[in-house]
Amino acid sequence: MQIQHITAKHFIGARAVDLDLDTPVTIFAGPNGAGKSSLREAISAALTGDISRVALKKDYPSMVTEGSKKAVVSVDTDAGSASLTLPDGKHVGLKVYTGALPYVLEPSTFASMKADDRRTFLFDLTGLRATPETVKASLLERECDAAKVEKVLPMLRSGFPAAVKFAEDEAREAKGAWKTVTGEQWGSDKGEGWEAEVPLFDVKRHDDVTEQLVAVEGRLAAANKDVGALQVKHDAYKAATASAERNAELAESVTRIEAKLATDKQHFAQVEAALLEAQQRAGDAPREGLVHELAAAVREFTVIIDDAQSLVQRATGTIKPWSDYRLDVVESAYAAYVEQYGEPGADGDADARAKLPELIRARDLMKRSVENDERDLAAARAASESLKLKADVETVTEEHVTAARRSVTAATDQRANLRAELDKLNNAKRAAETAASKTKDAARHHADIAQWLAIAVALSPDGIPGDMLAKVLAPINHQLASLAAFADWAVPEIGADMAIRAGGRLYSLLSESEKYRVDALVALTIAVLSESRLVSFDRFDVLDIPGRGDLLALLDDMAKEGEITTALVFGTLKKVPEGLPATTRAHWIERGELIATTSVAQAA
Repeated sequence: MQIQHITAKHFIGARAVDLDLDTPVTIFAGPNGAGKSSLREAISAALTGDISRVALKKDYPSMVTEGSKKAVVSVDTDAGSASLTLPDGKHVGLKVYTGALPYVLEPSTFASMKADDRRTFLFDLTGLRATPETVKASLLERECDAAKVEKVLPMLRSGFPAAVKFAEDEAREAKGAWKTVTGEQWGSDKGEGWEAEVPLFDVKRHDDVTEQLVAVEGRLAAANKDVGALQVKHDAYKAATASAERNAELAESVTRIEAKLATDKQHFAQVEAALLEAQQRAGDAPREGLVHELAAAVREFTVIIDDAQSLVQRATGTIKPWSDYRLDVVESAYAAYVEQYGEPGADGDADARAKLPELIRARDLMKRSVENDERDLAAARAASESLKLKADVETVTEEHVTAARRSVTAATDQRANLRAELDKLNNAKRAAETAASKTKDAARHHADIAQWLAIAVALSPDGIPGDMLAKVLAPINHQLASLAAFADWAVPEIGADMAIRAGGRLYSLLSESEKYRVDALVALTIAVLSESRLVSFDRFDVLDIPGRGDLLALLDDMAKEGEITTALVFGTLKKVPEGLPATTRAHWIERGELIATTSVAQAA
């Protein structure tokens, strides 16, 4: 891919860059903060659509140069144009393969990847495809189970790691099934030739225990029935005993109640006599209130009744005898008044009248006491009579019930022991009957485990992917060695484990400039193999002066050979490089703008 023109306006520090590229290699030099890295990021963002400095779209405005409203980046290539505008984030990409661009535009990307991601990218880069057909053929060559191979093939759509995990999960499930059958943890040595133990089974003892169990269950049922019957009799006995005790207590109280009744009757008679005497002494002293006035009126009416045998009706003049009227109501009401207050209108004892209410209450209280005594006496006499009748209740004590329950407990324990022994005998019988089946099932599960593990191993990085990767790595490492030899740098090598080494040392142990050299050679190799023929190097000044010369000489040679069509080099330098080959041109950038080479030279 050949970049022909670059436009970058207001993209962070790249304020105004508008440049035709007329050589394969272009150097952008300038002081710190001149906008070199901003220009490199602008070109990368336009080609890939990836804005690396921010993660969220809401932060896009921060990528626009302060004081400006819009950033525009456009890159014209021989494969079309790509552009990006901010802050709206509108991107127009190239319509050709751009999968290798992140690795050639930022050379350190490959080394920062995880091993599985590197492996996947290299497969994609070299065009080597692990098709289901090729993987199936390889698995069958390794004598993997054909049915299981068919089952794992669909998982390859998600890559070798997904297929390996699927096979391992299947093996793990088969191990669980093996453990269920054997009761043990699976092991490759243990699983091979495992046989279920065949326990001894005593048929005669099994029959004896079965017979004993039937007998003891019969005894237990009878014992439970006896306990129930005894409990009923015991409850009846307790109830009869309690009733007899209550009746005895009541019978013993007859004499006491009779004495109390006699005393209460005597007191009642005394209170009643005192009340009568007080009523007689109270007389009929002046009383006030409607009741007393009505009583006086009734008394006058009784006088009228005593003086006449009949009355004459006013309207008709008819004579009617008193017998035609309810005079008993009048007499009853008057008698009640006299009983409580004495004769109305008569003189009497005021003190006696004052005691009448209290005496009436005392009489009523003693009357109730006598009634209660008579009731209690009747109950006590009835209890005394019931004691004379002998209750027909069998004597069954708690000891009798407890003894019966001990028989139940003994039978229950014996039944439990017999059942436990019978369970063991039944287990032994079943184990003896199923031992051959368990041995067969265990062998089948063991075979499944071994077959799935074989597939997992075959699909692991050291298996089929490793064989395929060896074919991939050969041309890559050859290219790396060829480029390193030309530049006179330590030879990088990518191992089957995807570890990167240079001069035999791991990438992580290299110095910054050594890592830069390795990243540059990897990026150039990717540019060649992907046929993008485009690379971009930032921080060119990490290399010392001889190292910079080596890189520029390598780029010049590759440009002449047509292996690269565009190489962009960015570095913090004191002045524009001089004595460059015809394939290379340098530009000075300052404050985000390109400065004419002649004016820079004069300033220097």
